[in-house]
Amino acid sequence: MPARSTEVVVVGGGIAGCTAAHALATRGFKITLFEQRHIGYGASGRNLGLLLNDFGAESVAMMREALSAYRELAEGPVPFELRETPYLLLPTTDEQVEVTADKAAELARLGLRAEAIDATALTRSLPQLGRGGPGAHVVHGCWAVSAAGATRAFAEAARTAGAEIRTGVRVAALSTTGGRLDGVLTDAGPVACDAVVVASGPWLTDLVDDAPLSTGRGWVLRTGHLEFKLPWVLVDMSWPDLEELARVARPPLLSEVAAGGYDRPAAATVSMVPQPNGRALLGTSLSASLRDAVEGLDMPQLIAQRALALLPGLGDVRITAGWYGMRPMTPDGLPIVGETSTEGVYVHGGHGSIGMQSAPWTARLLAEVMERRPSDAVAHFALARFKSR
Repeated sequence: MPARSTEVVVVGGGIAGCTAAHALATRGFKITLFEQRHIGYGASGRNLGLLLNDFGAESVAMMREALSAYRELAEGPVPFELRETPYLLLPTTDEQVEVTADKAAELARLGLRAEAIDATALTRSLPQLGRGGPGAHVVHGCWAVSAAGATRAFAEAARTAGAEIRTGVRVAALSTTGGRLDGVLTDAGPVACDAVVVASGPWLTDLVDDAPLSTGRGWVLRTGHLEFKLPWVLVDMSWPDLEELARVARPPLLSEVAAGGYDRPAAATVSMVPQPNGRALLGTSLSASLRDAVEGLDMPQLIAQRALALLPGLGDVRITAGWYGMRPMTPDGLPIVGETSTEGVYVHGGHGSIGMQSAPWTARLLAEVMERRPSDAVAHFALARFKSR
């Protein structure tokens, strides 16, 4: 399809939709993005903003690819606090000590600088810790952003490149004829288009029902101004890896809903992310969710309890806000990028807990698919990878 004559609708104003709109608009596609609420309304505006959420080779490669895209926008009109910041990998059980050392060694092999920090130095740097046990490592070369700001920055860059951004408009259905897309049906009326990119996070399956997505709910707390300097992003190493996260966030069985407790956290750890304004974000959790149900209302309490068990010196820190975001999860924890079984319909979704680190790169892969010049990398994220399972 010739890029400059192709009208594309992007559904969703989160990081997946805004990066897709930007990547396509800069390549000459005529883009209209529809968001039913506001830019960054969901998890894209409600997360810790870390660009390294997992510690394997694939995640480091994603961070580096995404970083080049963030740097292109860093001098733009929307500030999003792109910053390099060291991570403290903190084991909280004896079993995690060896795992943490292995992760640090892997990151060092991948070109990041990792160093062990002994208990004395750790408690000297952060007296609020309950114990400065052995096995912690500091990793340099990691990055973070303001999640909401980064999402808006891509939206504004897409607009500058010619995209039309329409908020407050819901895309209710796709319109197809003979198995091929011919437009979308919005609450403001039908819109004809040559292609659609569905990037609506956990609501993606409302339009593409064969995408194997489940929904996870994660919570974050925001502190008031800290009276001490937090020297690193503190990462509790209890957080599962990507594949395990996907497994535990599967849709619950009817019997599990009947029994109750399906929404108990499958992962509840404490990462603490210092903010440039002197505050911090505390999170996070992941629970299976029915998406629009009222669930997990005790999670702020559970996160606070976990935080105080790890950092008892934080008891007097004020909590000024708390919120949750809905994460679209795939069976292997990796995004879905590219074509669907309906001609003209594409997907950019399922980014789960790694949206900020992966979406700027996978959006470029999507654009290559739509230009009919896909790179080898896109096969790794294609929807077709699930068909043989």
